[in-house]
Amino acid sequence: MKESDIRPKELIEKLEVFLQKDRKRWLAGQEHFIRVPCPACDSMETKEPVVVRGMTFETCTDCETAFHNPRPTKEQLRDYYAKAESYTFWAKHIFPKTKSARRENIFRPLADKIVTYLCQNNVETDVLMEIGAGFGIFCDEIQRKGIFKRVIAVEPTPDLAQKCREKDLEVIEAPFEELDLPGESINCIVSFEVIEHVFSPRDLIQKSMSYLKKNGLLVLKCPNVKGFDFMILGKQKAPNFGLEHINMFNTQSLAILLEESGFTVLDVTTPGELDADIVRNQALEGKFDINEHPFLKLILIDEWERLGNTFQRFLADNLLSSSMLAVAQKR
Repeated sequence: MKESDIRPKELIEKLEVFLQKDRKRWLAGQEHFIRVPCPACDSMETKEPVVVRGMTFETCTDCETAFHNPRPTKEQLRDYYAKAESYTFWAKHIFPKTKSARRENIFRPLADKIVTYLCQNNVETDVLMEIGAGFGIFCDEIQRKGIFKRVIAVEPTPDLAQKCREKDLEVIEAPFEELDLPGESINCIVSFEVIEHVFSPRDLIQKSMSYLKKNGLLVLKCPNVKGFDFMILGKQKAPNFGLEHINMFNTQSLAILLEESGFTVLDVTTPGELDADIVRNQALEGKFDINEHPFLKLILIDEWERLGNTFQRFLADNLLSSSMLAVAQKR
């Protein structure tokens, strides 16, 4: 898989217009932003703050989670996601064009992997819920397997919730934090690229705990701030660092948060496939001077066809990719 398969350059360039509008609206509410402790370990000790695209990020001294601080309130975030023009653009243009690549390269393998975890850990398959179902591809894929009696897509963004309904999914159009469901009623909760967006990751995880049945699984997919493209490009240049990604965990800090919330962490992996391609693209576009890194130039430019895939596999196998997957079980 290449970055262009899921983020076509011509559409990402058009998306930037809407991101700038959304960013302006986000930053307009800064006077109401509030300070928070580290979202992973609750520490108040942080390193020197860094401003990225107008947003102030701090890094926890204890667990090295990077997080937007101060940040918008829960109410500001709810209003932002309900009105974000960039999400409408994703729903109308980017997701439709990339849905096949996303299904084949991301969500079908994820569905297969989650079924394996369920079988390995003797988890019943009555109900699965996805928090932040987006375009609904994962829910559609897992529903097609016929394993679960009920699949629920939770999606608060109106345009994306409608896309889920068009796939005949059961949809709850509301933020997960506002749900009021029966306790211990779900066997598996999954959430992909969501926890980095929410005001309180700890609240999301603890609420998930309350909904899960005994031995139920929580599966989280999110960025790994200690991954290759973040570490090489830095916070200022990494394309996935900034607006909306307000909680940037690493493999150790996400495990800490899950364990402290009462889960047993079964696995934390970094199965990402795009790190090398992202850095290569930044170099080819002149946004990153790879000539200052002769070793990387050899791998990502000069010998790309021979070494690129091997290098990416090395990153994924050694917890060095910027996309991570955590699987935890309710004790």
